[in-house]
Amino acid sequence: MLCGVQATDDDLLPEYRSTVYQIVDGDALGNFTVNSTTGQIAVASPLDYEMLPASLNGTYRLTVMAIDRQRPSLHDVTTVIVHVHVGVLL
Repeated sequence: MLCGVQATDDDLLPEYRSTVYQIVDGDALGNFTVNSTTGQIAVASPLDYEMLPASLNGTYRLTVMAIDRQRPSLHDVTTVIVHVHVGVLL
């Protein structure tokens, strides 16, 4: 696991309290996954600083959306910033 997000929904009915998570922007190459139930974010494949587009400057800005189960559904977004650093093996 890399990190995670968490949302709460205080609906009176228990069936509407759960939240679904998804990455909606900032991961065009599919390097990250988010567990739709828990909000935990993980790396889908190894990140290589040298292979990152120069425009990212070693930083991913993932937009993660939390959606409730009520109809009509409500949602909110947050930004998760991931910094990739050059590693040195000794």
